[in-house]
Amino acid sequence: MQLFRRHFKVIDSTNTWAKQNAHLFPKEAVTLVTADEQTAGRGRFNRKWESLSGQNVLATFCFFIEKHRKDIGNIPQVMALSAAHMLEELGLHPTLKWPNDVLLSGKKIAGILAETTSLSDQLCFILGIGLNVNMPLESAKQIDRPATSLLIESHHSYDVEDILENLQKHFTSNLENFLEEGFYPFLEEYRRRISSDSNQIVRFDDSRSIWEGTFDSINLDGSYNLKLKNREIKNFLAGEIMW
Repeated sequence: MQLFRRHFKVIDSTNTWAKQNAHLFPKEAVTLVTADEQTAGRGRFNRKWESLSGQNVLATFCFFIEKHRKDIGNIPQVMALSAAHMLEELGLHPTLKWPNDVLLSGKKIAGILAETTSLSDQLCFILGIGLNVNMPLESAKQIDRPATSLLIESHHSYDVEDILENLQKHFTSNLENFLEEGFYPFLEEYRRRISSDSNQIVRFDDSRSIWEGTFDSINLDGSYNLKLKNREIKNFLAGEIMW
């Protein structure tokens, strides 16, 4: 899969820039937007994603897909798996927090933000990922949720460009497979990596209500089944798990 890259020293947000300029991207290729530093980086639920210059992977992958596809919600899960593959090549043992957070030692090392913009008969899919590479422990402690980095976990620094290159390799390969075959070939691998304990009480925020129960299963479409206290199974296509 052909890829074109646009890199910035400083930018407000790679996702924001990509969304504003999607009409300029080639439709038969992936456009990769990267930056050394973001001044207004954001994650899911408009949370701020902080990163000092040159420390971490700050990237947005942009590509065009048909509007009628029903499985585009699985694309961030494919990215999460791609990041897991890359981390495993480094000898690490990542898990995934549904739907697409990447964890090491139970702490978040990568977050993914998916957006789309419509252009004529196609959608431009805008898939941002922030992956903590050389973030020191002092910076991680300032984040309001448990966070980690490759530096913290491995006790040595990494070349951010090498990490990005390996992530790009895994994702573009997986994306090609997904566009041809859908999510099913990734399903069992995704299920195995989900961080879950059927005895642990979790709270689930679907933006309308807070539900409480235990993990039950992941469906064929990648959605999440929560077993409520009355043993009813509640299915979620989107939302956030709170431990």
